[in-house]
Amino acid sequence: MKARMQTMLTHFGEENIHGAVVPPIFLNSTFVHDSYEAFQEGEGYYYSRVANPTLDVLEKKLAALEQGEAAKAFASGMAALSAVLFHFLKQGDHAVCSTPAYGGTFGILGSYMHKFGISVDFVDFRDTDRVRAAIKPNTRLIVCESYSTFFMDVFDLAAIVAMAKEHGLHTVIDNTCASPANLRPLEWGFDVVVHSASKYLGGHSDVIAGAVISSEAIIDRIVQTEYGIFGGALGPFEAWLVTRGLKTFGLRMRQHADSAMQIARMLEANDQVAKVNFPFLPGHEQHALTRKQFDAPSGLLSFELRGGKAAAVRMINRLRYFKIGVSWGGFESLVYSPGMSGGHEQFAGTDYEPRLDPLIRISVGLEDPADLMDDLRSALEVPA
Repeated sequence: MKARMQTMLTHFGEENIHGAVVPPIFLNSTFVHDSYEAFQEGEGYYYSRVANPTLDVLEKKLAALEQGEAAKAFASGMAALSAVLFHFLKQGDHAVCSTPAYGGTFGILGSYMHKFGISVDFVDFRDTDRVRAAIKPNTRLIVCESYSTFFMDVFDLAAIVAMAKEHGLHTVIDNTCASPANLRPLEWGFDVVVHSASKYLGGHSDVIAGAVISSEAIIDRIVQTEYGIFGGALGPFEAWLVTRGLKTFGLRMRQHADSAMQIARMLEANDQVAKVNFPFLPGHEQHALTRKQFDAPSGLLSFELRGGKAAAVRMINRLRYFKIGVSWGGFESLVYSPGMSGGHEQFAGTDYEPRLDPLIRISVGLEDPADLMDDLRSALEVPA
């Protein structure tokens, strides 16, 4: 009998060690063997930079959660993504990446990879014709996100996968924003899923971690090369923290989704708000596609104020429960605006650029939604 998600996360992949309800943490760096021959046979563990029993528990859960054959946990989401990119790309190769992209993704593909002779085109994946036009004879990889972290744009998953298969390209998708509670890209035909497990998977804002989920063949090749060579292994204690977070993942995601929907509707009705970037709202231009592809929202959304940057600054400074901070997916509610920081080269000259300063992104936490809505309403009030 196949267990449903929350039941699987509670029990799957855990060994019964001395009757412990919570799996122990194997903090040791090295493992010994009984004989010369036993070591040569390669059974069991030998060094935690390559494998560790505590990580095994987490990786089994992550693979099952994303409906993949295997998973590997990394020291951060960027460590996971970097390993995947370097695995598939070599000198002279080309990649196509969705835009807007997460800042770290844009950084490594937009400039860093150039030193290795790897080129990339950033394309609006909402227009599949533009994606097709960006594919070149040396294109090897398509990189995208389940939806963008500032504007919550979505794209036709099936169309992108079909295009990639037509041209013999591998596909990599960052599913951090949506989370596997709402989208499982491997079921749509993507080759590799990447996560920042620091966010919804961990859920407690107390761990930095990443993950890659794919076929056994791809994960095995990454483990044999990039995982061991780059040294981006996740520590056992951090793996234990993410596993602990997964115990309540399904419950947390339902609360995030319910609260985010209530808040999005409230913001949509407020005269100070020009636009709510939340495609789960019935009036959003991408609502039909969103409902087709996603089971539910996560807790991430953004909105744009009519008063420009000054209104955004005033509102952010008046919030009480939404704390100013980067990241998302934790128990606490956070607020951030791209106008607070630089490094937005990917938006220069695009339709997105004038939308940055008045844009406010919120990560809806697990506080009572009524209190969060009161906080937002109060902060939106125009001073007399």
